[in-house]
Amino acid sequence: MMRTLLPTRTARRCTGLLILLLVASGCASSASRMPSVRVDEAIRDEFPVEGRRWAYEAENEVIIALDRRDEAAVALAAARKRVDEAERAREVANKNGKAQEPAKALVAWREELRRHASAELDAAEVGVYCARVSFELTKARLAVRFGFPVKENYVQPFEAQYESCAKEQAQAAQSVREAEERAAKALEAWRDSRRSYVTQTGDHDHGLWID
Repeated sequence: MMRTLLPTRTARRCTGLLILLLVASGCASSASRMPSVRVDEAIRDEFPVEGRRWAYEAENEVIIALDRRDEAAVALAAARKRVDEAERAREVANKNGKAQEPAKALVAWREELRRHASAELDAAEVGVYCARVSFELTKARLAVRFGFPVKENYVQPFEAQYESCAKEQAQAAQSVREAEERAAKALEAWRDSRRSYVTQTGDHDHGLWID
């Protein structure tokens, strides 16, 4: 059964189902990366109703991926803001000569959170591209399924493109996991630093204790 296209921010900003073809529309920056092997849209326009439903399913995944990319961009902007807040707190700590090590550790943790958010955005960008690659592969397979006059081994370049993208997506996911691990270690380092500071000074009320 065909899913209804989601009323996402991306869908509202970009008109129509062919959002992935609007390279110069100024939507998400990921719109600039397109598959190198693509199906002629004239072929898709000739799909029977059943084939169009399957194509729309694959295209809907592109819209979902674009929306995820937008969410990741918002998260990165928030992470950068929290780094700035931590930097200001460190400046105050240095000026007052209090909680300097915890303030430094807080900045380090927030920086790792920012790197994690950046890795998430990179992975989301790859996700958009891979959704488009999957869309092209779906159309290629449908062209063969419905007997269009395509050349022999027509689908193979699309499959190779998909396999390459899948590897890239796996690498991006690994980068996200590694960034998440580094952020977790930085969090523990900050907590250790503030525990040590509290033990030494008895200061339980410092503003840096707010996570």
